[in-house]
Amino acid sequence: MLHLRRKTNTLSKVMNIVILVSALMFGFCIGLTADDSAETQPVPKLTPAQIGFKYQEIKVLGKELATENKSEELELLVQKATDFVRLFPKYKRVDEVYYYLGNALVRLDRVQEGITVFEKLYKELPDARYVAPGLLELGLAYDKLSQHDKADTAFNKLIEHKKYGTRSQAKIAQKILEQDRSERKGQLPNQAQPSLGNPKADLVGKPAPVFKVKDLKGKELSLEKYRGQVVLLDFWATWCGPCIAELPNVQKTYQKYKDKKFQIIGISLDRSITALDTFLKKNELPWVHYWDDEGKISNQYRVTAIPSMFLIDGKGVIHTTNLRGAKLEKAVDALVKENLLNPTDPNAKPKTIPATKMIKMKPAIPEENAPKTEEIKLEDLVGKPVPDFTVKDLNGKEISIKDLKGQVVLIDFWATWCGPCIKEMPKVKNTYAKFKDQKFAIIGISLDRSVDPLKTYIAKEELSWKQYWDQDRTVRNLFGVKFIPTAVIIDGEGIVRKAKVGGFNLETAVETYVKENLAKNPIEPSADEN
Repeated sequence: MLHLRRKTNTLSKVMNIVILVSALMFGFCIGLTADDSAETQPVPKLTPAQIGFKYQEIKVLGKELATENKSEELELLVQKATDFVRLFPKYKRVDEVYYYLGNALVRLDRVQEGITVFEKLYKELPDARYVAPGLLELGLAYDKLSQHDKADTAFNKLIEHKKYGTRSQAKIAQKILEQDRSERKGQLPNQAQPSLGNPKADLVGKPAPVFKVKDLKGKELSLEKYRGQVVLLDFWATWCGPCIAELPNVQKTYQKYKDKKFQIIGISLDRSITALDTFLKKNELPWVHYWDDEGKISNQYRVTAIPSMFLIDGKGVIHTTNLRGAKLEKAVDALVKENLLNPTDPNAKPKTIPATKMIKMKPAIPEENAPKTEEIKLEDLVGKPVPDFTVKDLNGKEISIKDLKGQVVLIDFWATWCGPCIKEMPKVKNTYAKFKDQKFAIIGISLDRSVDPLKTYIAKEELSWKQYWDQDRTVRNLFGVKFIPTAVIIDGEGIVRKAKVGGFNLETAVETYVKENLAKNPIEPSADEN
C-alpha cells in the first residue's frame, strides 16, 4: 500500500512537470506567433498629413453609410477603422474612428463585437467627444441583444456623465429608459412583406404610393392633400430606441421648414394606440400622425425596419430615403428651396424622375454678404458656348478651355471628402483610359478645403488628367455648381452638350460625343505613318 502511494506520488509529480513544460511550450508558441504577426504587419511610417488623409477616408465612408446598409462597404469601413485604431491609437480623433467601427459592426449584426468596441472607447477615452454617441449606441446594442440591464447601465453612464450628462444624447437616453424595457428594439416585431417584392430603394425617383386614411384626429389624410409641398414620411414607433434618438432631428427640421411648404406625416407602427397617444401628449410632435396598426402603408412602402424615412417632392415623387442625423435637414433644405423656386401645380400628376446622389456645396461667402449678381444655373448652360476660363493646374501649368477646342472635354467637379464623388471615380478613370487618345480630355475641378488631401489622393489613385484646386470657387461659380459630383461635357466646337448633377452613364455619353467629334475632326496620321 505504501509502495503504491509512492508510485502514485512519483507519477503525479512527473505529470505536473509535463503539464508545466507543455504550458510553457504552448505559451512560447503563442508568443512566437504574435511576434511573427507583428513582424509581418509593421507600423507604416506616415506623415501627419497621410495619417489625416486615412482618417478623412474613414470619416467620409462613415458619414456616407450613416443611412445606408451596404454590407460590402460596411465591411470595408470595419477593415479601415480596425487598422487605424491599431496603428494610430494616439491620434487626436481616434475616438471618432472607434465610433464608426462600433456602429458598422452592430449594423453588420456583429453586435457583440460592436459592444466590445464601444466599451473600449468609454474605458480608454472616457471624456472624448464621441463617447456620448458611443454610450447611446452601446445601450441600443445591448437592447438589441435583449440585455436590458446592461443597456440601462450604458444609458445611465451617459446621463450621469460629468461632461455630456446635459447634452442631447443624454436626454435621448433618458427617454429610452422611460419606455417599456421588453420592447426596446430597432426592428419591427413582424417584418412587413413587400407586396411586389421590390426593395424600398427601388422606389426612389418614382411616384410615391398613394393612400387615403384617417389620422389620429379623425381627419382624412392623403398624399394628394399635400401635393405642391415637400413631405417627409416618417415610419417609427414609441418602443423603437433609434426612432426616439432621431426625434430631436425631426423636431428641429419641422420647426425650421413648417412655414415653407413642408409637412411631416408620422406613420406609427406601435402595437397599441394607447402607447402612441400617451407619448404624443407628453412630447411636442405637432405634425400629422397615423397609426398603421394593419401595416397598410408600411407594406406599400416596403418598410421592414424602423426608423425609415421617405422624402417626397412637390410633384409627389420619392426623392430620397433613409435620412438620419444631419443628412435629414440638408436634404429637406435642398428640396424645399427647389420647390419654392419651381412651384408645382397641386393638381398635376407625379412623374418619374431620375434619382441622383449628391452633396450640396456651402457658399464660399455668407449669403448675406454676397454681391447681388444674376444667378447662373447649370442647366441653362446646355446648348451654349462653354464659359471661358484660364487657370493653373496643380503642377503650375496653364489650363485654358480655349486651348482644348477640337476635343471633347469632361469637366468633373468633385472633392476627396465627397463620398458619391469617390464612388464615381472608377467610372471616370475607365472612361479616360478608353478615350484619351481619341481627342478626349478631362479637367478635374476640386472643391477640397485644402490642397494636401487632394494631392495625396491624386498620387495614390494615379489620376493622370488635368486637375485644378478651385480654392476661391471661381470655376464653380462660373458654372453655377451647387452640388457635387457634377459633370459637364463639352463638344469639339466648345458647346456644352451635357451638364448633370450626380451619376450617369458617363462612358456611353462620352463615346457618343467622341464619335461625333471624330467624324467632323478626324485624327491626323502621324509623320511616321506617312
